[in-house]
Amino acid sequence: MKKLTVLVFALVIGVGQVFASNNTPSIATEEEIRNEVADLLKDPEIKIEKNNLTADIQFTVNKNGEIVVLTVDSEKDLVVDYIKSRLNYKKVIEEKTMNVNRLYNLTLIIKNPQDL
Repeated sequence: MKKLTVLVFALVIGVGQVFASNNTPSIATEEEIRNEVADLLKDPEIKIEKNNLTADIQFTVNKNGEIVVLTVDSEKDLVVDYIKSRLNYKKVIEEKTMNVNRLYNLTLIIKNPQDL
């Protein structure tokens, strides 16, 4: 009788583990989203006079997996327009792997080609 009790207990725990396993796909990491945004923003055609240009970007990902740019803080309006045109409503991740209602902050630095 004691062996039967132990066997039933082990069976209940084993079945519980099977049902408790998470089969949903993993949420896209911040690094993956950053890499997607970096690909969308590469090779800017912006003329830089002296210094590097920086822009602070705040965006979110909507339920369709598209980037929605909320704010862009930069000294040059040309940079703001460039970022918005390259990022706004571009699909970056699958709907199944997104982290909804999450704000992302990213700093973009456009370097002077002469400094490279």
